[in-house]
Amino acid sequence: MVSSGGNIHHFEGANKPIYAPEPLDVGKILRADVVSDSQTISVTTVATVDPAPGLTSYVQSLQRRSNAEFHVLISQMNGHDYPSHSVHVFHVGKSRIKLSRGWINKTRESYSTSMQLCGVRGGGNAASKSLFWQARKGISFVLTFEYERDKNAAIIIARKYALDSHLLGVKMLLGSRVSATFHFKIW
Repeated sequence: MVSSGGNIHHFEGANKPIYAPEPLDVGKILRADVVSDSQTISVTTVATVDPAPGLTSYVQSLQRRSNAEFHVLISQMNGHDYPSHSVHVFHVGKSRIKLSRGWINKTRESYSTSMQLCGVRGGGNAASKSLFWQARKGISFVLTFEYERDKNAAIIIARKYALDSHLLGVKMLLGSRVSATFHFKIW
């Protein structure tokens, strides 16, 4: 469960060793409760999460276009590892999101309250460059971007366009997968 009391994001249910902050974490203090042998230890960041340098101006430059396009690899589709390593294009537009390879669309979906978009948590270096996108019920992807900055920009732009469409649901705002996926590595 995620609780947001004031300036602190508190996440419960961690089961992985790594957490990669996403745009919604900016300006927040992050906290995790680590439970081991019936003992609970709370850990927090020392200060609020700072925005990535240059991200704001990068997002603004992308928003001047009608479509922001990002090169991605599909890591998972509908919860299963995706065997192809072909580069796809993730299009974030003012009214919809599209995933394509060449002229072939994997999916093209208008913003809706059933759409989910959030960062991915887990082990490995790819977590900070990956996002989870549920286009609609029954169709979901884990996409890995070339750069962490691109992943964050895609999330920010999609959330802004969804808000502008007046169709933004809570899942799009918070990212439903964040609820059980806040993870710290404890040494």
